[in-house]
Amino acid sequence: MPKDNKPCIAFSLKDAKEAMQHMKEREVIERYGGQCNGHLLHTWDDGESILFKCKNCGGYILVQLSEFHGMEDAEYYADYFPVSSPNEAMELNQKYDGFEIENNFPSRYLMVEGFGLPHWS
Repeated sequence: MPKDNKPCIAFSLKDAKEAMQHMKEREVIERYGGQCNGHLLHTWDDGESILFKCKNCGGYILVQLSEFHGMEDAEYYADYFPVSSPNEAMELNQKYDGFEIENNFPSRYLMVEGFGLPHWS
């Protein structure tokens, strides 16, 4: 396996705020948009899926951004999933919709609701 195929080490940290701080510096590797294989890559009314590479450790992070269009204000959600490679991120997007990724992800992931504090799934 190539050396750079690994998830971001932030997912091994105990504190969710510390994990978020670790992966704050990142670069976009791939924007998948809002749909793949006929299913949505977000959980609510609007959103997208993006693959990032952490500038601190070189690991990968698949981010699922979602927006709920409520009666008065929109609500925002972001899920940060550890993935080992661009191939794994693409496979998840091709196989699952946004809710399925959240519900079936085999390890813990980072969640941020609105502009609140991050917490582990």
